[in-house]
Amino acid sequence: MFKDEFNFRELGGNPTRFHTAVKYHLFYRSSGPYRMNSSEREELFSLHIVSVLDMRTRAESEKNPDPFIPGAHIIQHSGAVSKGGEDIDFSPAGMDKIGKEGEEQLQKLAQYYMDMPFGNEAIQVMFNEILKGSVPILIHCATGKDRTGVACMCLLMALGCERETVLKDYLLSNVYRRERIDKVMARNQDRIALHPELKELIQMKEGVSERTGNEVLDEVERRYPDYDTFLKEEYGLDAEKLAYLRKTYTE
Repeated sequence: MFKDEFNFRELGGNPTRFHTAVKYHLFYRSSGPYRMNSSEREELFSLHIVSVLDMRTRAESEKNPDPFIPGAHIIQHSGAVSKGGEDIDFSPAGMDKIGKEGEEQLQKLAQYYMDMPFGNEAIQVMFNEILKGSVPILIHCATGKDRTGVACMCLLMALGCERETVLKDYLLSNVYRRERIDKVMARNQDRIALHPELKELIQMKEGVSERTGNEVLDEVERRYPDYDTFLKEEYGLDAEKLAYLRKTYTE
């Protein structure tokens, strides 16, 4: 079994608004497979993955390349949206800011994540792979929660899931990474008492923020009247393609 902190799970079983559910054993999400031990890699191999979408930056991928996965082709395409991202310090020091700097960091991060679902080339690559039947697919970034999380939000929308389901899957990263989140929160409890903004930064660094997840969905709903229109305008998923995805990958 994969360690919880590895954040490995699948999208199968998520309900749709059409009274169907996402099929099992087709869509997997995780943190970087390079972190797997030998037994975890064997388990990964048993899933017969066809395609791997590595949403890390090229520099991240070159530093810690994905392991060879028999029968799978690996596509590296950064899921980071550069707009505004270059102004954010994602280092441990950057995510440990307090006071005014901490509040400014939170504002930058909020905008960064709200921009991520729009015109994201990595998400387009994901849909292209799925439309041509390159499944099972593994979608991952470094921790499997942010870039991967937003991509899977879009995928669940395309499969017909409603907002509550989309958000619930996004927030599952906090369940899988609970031990790590709790440890870091406990280590910083005195500082958090003095600087409440630090709690949200730690949450975003070690897990995911419910507020951020809602803000991402709010921004989609602010720009578009419904998820289907969003998917058509941003990723070319017209009614025919959406119908194909829902017929093929839900039951």
